[in-house]
Amino acid sequence: MGNWQVKPRDIKPYPHFDRLISPQRAQEYVTDPTRIAKHKFYPFIQYVKRFRRFAKPGEKRIPKPRPIRYAARCDSLIFAYYRHLLAEAYEQKLSKLGLQDSILAYRRLRTANGQRGKSNINFANEAFLKIRELGDCCVIALDISSYFESLDHGILKDLWSKLLGTEKLPVDHMQVYRAITRYSWVDKREAYGRLGFFGKRLLKDGTFVDGFRIPYRRMPKQLCTSRDFRLKIAGGDGRRSIIKRNKLPFGIPQGAPLSDVLANLYLIDFDAILAHSLREKGGAYYRYSDDILMLLPGGENEGRQFLDLARDLIPKYGSKLQIKEKKSCLLAFRREADGQSFAVILGKEAKQHNNGLEYLGFRYNGRRCYLRNSTISGFHRKIVRAARSAARELADRYPDDDAKTLRTYLNYERLLKRFSKIEEFDVHRGEYRKWTFWTYARRAAAEFGDWGKPILHQIRKHRKWIVDRANLEIDRAVALRKKSS
Repeated sequence: MGNWQVKPRDIKPYPHFDRLISPQRAQEYVTDPTRIAKHKFYPFIQYVKRFRRFAKPGEKRIPKPRPIRYAARCDSLIFAYYRHLLAEAYEQKLSKLGLQDSILAYRRLRTANGQRGKSNINFANEAFLKIRELGDCCVIALDISSYFESLDHGILKDLWSKLLGTEKLPVDHMQVYRAITRYSWVDKREAYGRLGFFGKRLLKDGTFVDGFRIPYRRMPKQLCTSRDFRLKIAGGDGRRSIIKRNKLPFGIPQGAPLSDVLANLYLIDFDAILAHSLREKGGAYYRYSDDILMLLPGGENEGRQFLDLARDLIPKYGSKLQIKEKKSCLLAFRREADGQSFAVILGKEAKQHNNGLEYLGFRYNGRRCYLRNSTISGFHRKIVRAARSAARELADRYPDDDAKTLRTYLNYERLLKRFSKIEEFDVHRGEYRKWTFWTYARRAAAEFGDWGKPILHQIRKHRKWIVDRANLEIDRAVALRKKSS
């Protein structure tokens, strides 16, 4: 089964219902099938992260909630170990079916020289190169609606058994299957409230507000004892239980260490049919989780044929599985002297691809490659949050100083290092954890070559934008302080 070992960094110190465990003890426990067969999983802790989609001037920015769920430490390690077991078998299956270059998400794929792992940059570049190689061709872009929430449990169970080569799941696998399909969760604030860590707290001005009563760094790693969990969370003290359960016959929690390989496995037969059919035509098939891209020589007729094939196939893999029709798109590329031209045949109303094919954070218009506007706006949101937090902290710390003075206190260099150019970029260009938006964009421009030069133009004023935004947030923090005083 290959080597799998719990390392000290795998023991996450975030607050949860279970206690901290040593790597050695965790290794012994999670790799013992008899223990896992009897293991009782804690509910996930959930909070909702909200962000606003990118919108063009004049369009309304609609907030999109995204539930984030994270498992208890030991539960997470169990999911990770069984992911390891399934991933090995899944990789063998992909190789047998010839799909190793078609399924892109959640896998460790190496570049041609083997020096580093592939990223979205590499995947997008390979797809765009294939389009250019085909010359006169059509491209079908599809998106599956609420993918993780739509996976049918019965189908998933059968695929899991087949992958293991068994008629039914072994007892330990069955216990893990139940935990990932009939999963339970608690709302973070509600759970923290039951345990006394969230509620009304007194501010310096004498007012009460809802908030966390203990700073995160001082929060206990084990939120409560097993007894307190039964009494205060599960309702053993007479109050209602705050544990919610997935009682539907479909859906798995996105973000659990096992969920990604299950999401890949789920459509393996669908992938094989489309990939082999496209390959026979000289085309290519790519799936990145719920994002499907099909390339093939020809024009509208050939494109409609494969679009219809995908639409006809998808219902066979679960009653809840649906293609987002409003995001379905068929584009035609035509060879020209200086590259390719493109036209949107179907999906103009979605507007997503009206300026070129958008794929994995990039846009290709037949001649040049760009960062998507939504990619840039996503990084801008992170910068705004960081600048706003720093500005408000300064405004609170120095209540008598004006905006001009506060700017002298702000650590602009810290912001710039976090989001802009880093030192020795060429040394660290393969270390993804050291990337910032600037280094990511520079890496993309280098990967795409001449046709990626517009990306450098898109980030030419990035450093100035960060400084200007930080100054704006200081002005707003001072104005907010005056308004509340």
